[in-house]
Amino acid sequence: MRHSILYLLAHGIPAFVAFLTLAVYTRWISPEAYGIYSTLLIVANSANIILFNWLYVALLRYWNDTDFKQAELISLLLIVLAIGSMVILLGAVSYFAFTADALMTAALASLMISNALYMAYQRINSASLQAERYLKIELIRVIVTALLAVCLVWLGYSWYGILLATTVGFLVPLCFRHFWQGFCVYPIQLNPTKAITLLHYGLPLSLSFILLEIIHATDRVLLSWLIGFEAAGQYAVAFSLPFQLLILIGSAINAAFYPLILQTLEQQGETAAKKKLSDYLLILLGLLLPSYFGLMAVSRDFMPLLIGEAYLAESLRLLPIIGLLLVLNAVYLFHTSLAFQLAKQTYKPILVVGLAAILNVVLNLILIPHYRIEGAIIASLVAYLICIVYGNFLGAKFFKLPVLWLEVTKLIAAASLMLIILNQLAIGDGLVEGLVRVLVGVLVYSSAIYLLNVGNSKYYVLSFLKSMNKPHESTHYSA
Repeated sequence: MRHSILYLLAHGIPAFVAFLTLAVYTRWISPEAYGIYSTLLIVANSANIILFNWLYVALLRYWNDTDFKQAELISLLLIVLAIGSMVILLGAVSYFAFTADALMTAALASLMISNALYMAYQRINSASLQAERYLKIELIRVIVTALLAVCLVWLGYSWYGILLATTVGFLVPLCFRHFWQGFCVYPIQLNPTKAITLLHYGLPLSLSFILLEIIHATDRVLLSWLIGFEAAGQYAVAFSLPFQLLILIGSAINAAFYPLILQTLEQQGETAAKKKLSDYLLILLGLLLPSYFGLMAVSRDFMPLLIGEAYLAESLRLLPIIGLLLVLNAVYLFHTSLAFQLAKQTYKPILVVGLAAILNVVLNLILIPHYRIEGAIIASLVAYLICIVYGNFLGAKFFKLPVLWLEVTKLIAAASLMLIILNQLAIGDGLVEGLVRVLVGVLVYSSAIYLLNVGNSKYYVLSFLKSMNKPHESTHYSA
């Protein structure tokens, strides 16, 4: 629970800041400029996944393995970062030779290298259960990025000002002594057999993440190509708010639980790990569902404050279906795919995501020319449904993930009840009304969870109240 709270803060506060900066961006830059920014960001993230993500996932999986020394893993990480950075610079030089666009070349290269360095350092913090340090670094990065980005956009630097600020934010760890002491260690030779083990585990997973990134990026790239940057910008803004809320909630819960699940699996065995996995799924859905339904209920209260007039109508119209798409995305990323990782069957998800990615590209090419943004959303929705259904079917052959269906049904009922009651509140729209809806939603959902006894919540609440009451009883008797 402590780790969950810390990681929720580490991901939730940046999401809140992203809402605030989005309110600035959508008022100060055009949909076309925002489309360029979001498309370049997607391209940079995709390149980083291809080059580095295989090692990030392998490092996390084998951090607590007795066959590996942590210094060996850090050394390999540094070597891969150096090689990957050289590849990025070589690609940047080639791109500049063909386009002569120095601004875009420098923006992409610096963003990719700084992002790789930052993500590697934060993965080390996550694997070593340094949640407080993870939170501290993330908060400083967000503050630096947001303040600098707003200043640069105000000065007229448009999309390249945001990318520059993002790059500077990723370099924040360089200011801390622990980065140089614990991360930048002198390379230690890694046994080739161990390196192959990491590669064998991480490379297939990385390929599946690349295919997922294709699903995630294809819609925006094809919208830019087939319709134009303005449509891509509208879609990116409509996507941004639910993404910041839903995917970051899922990633926070995953970052808190997954290292602990791995540790339990290594030290206590599969039965104990599956108990943690069942608790993990309830917490994951227990936060995702009310967040999705709640966002729909308060959208007309808060979105006019966060999104400029040029983007608002489209974002409100697309919110329900984009939110559903992102819930499905989160369920696959942070639950379904774990079966393959825990069983070390990392080649298998390629079959799942590969099928979904191929279908996604074909559907995008067919649907976007006719249905524009809705076509892109439908293509992604179908792809993520395939990932979940086929992923659960195939994953169960190697590591069956426990699902407490009765408890999941209770969660859906509690979140649905909350949405129905919030939609019936005839109090108008606005900031104060939105805050009232949030308060009512929290009370209704919490009460429903307690009354339905989801995950034996009554026992935990009563135990907590008893533990809070014991100090008062001790003080009374001693007096």
